[in-house]
Amino acid sequence: MSQLSGNTSTRATSPTRTGPDARSYTDVLTFHIGTEEYGLSIEYIREITKFKPITEVPRVPSFVSGIILVRGQVVPVLDLRLRLRLPGAGAGSRSRILVVSRPALESEASSEDEREPFGLIIDRVNHVVRINDADVEPPTVLAGHESDFVAGISRIRLAGEEVPKPAMRYGPGLAAAEQYRIVILLDLLRVLTFEHGGSMRF
Repeated sequence: MSQLSGNTSTRATSPTRTGPDARSYTDVLTFHIGTEEYGLSIEYIREITKFKPITEVPRVPSFVSGIILVRGQVVPVLDLRLRLRLPGAGAGSRSRILVVSRPALESEASSEDEREPFGLIIDRVNHVVRINDADVEPPTVLAGHESDFVAGISRIRLAGEEVPKPAMRYGPGLAAAEQYRIVILLDLLRVLTFEHGGSMRF
């Protein structure tokens, strides 16, 4: 497990997979929003930047905070907390903006650099972890709108010093066994797909 400091802009590398099953595992950047831990595949992460002033734009959904400039490119920024329909909160000292590439549609052949970038405001960055597909469960335990943006629920084994005593609860309404923590894996394409001005934006 490697840790990203989040103090400077960080260029992510694409995950590597080996073995007969090319989808046996995924390298995931984990981060916190409030008390919950979320994850995105690092193949979509362009860089991580410190929180910076955001220019507001009119007539956009409430979860669109505005735009920023990243390496000379205009990037729309979403407040991930509001996008996930969680209570709003101001940015803190550990808040970061994840600059991500929109996942390619099945019909697309474009490269990462050709796809539209977005910024996602998060509360703090945690680690990059490798998650086995066998440890990911469908979000059937979540009801209604809670599961709209969730691709799966992952269990990550805790290191010895991380094991809570007594057992603690992790995740929204989920009780984890002592040796695991829960990471909510987001469906990035759904997060970045929304209606704006009468048309779908993605």
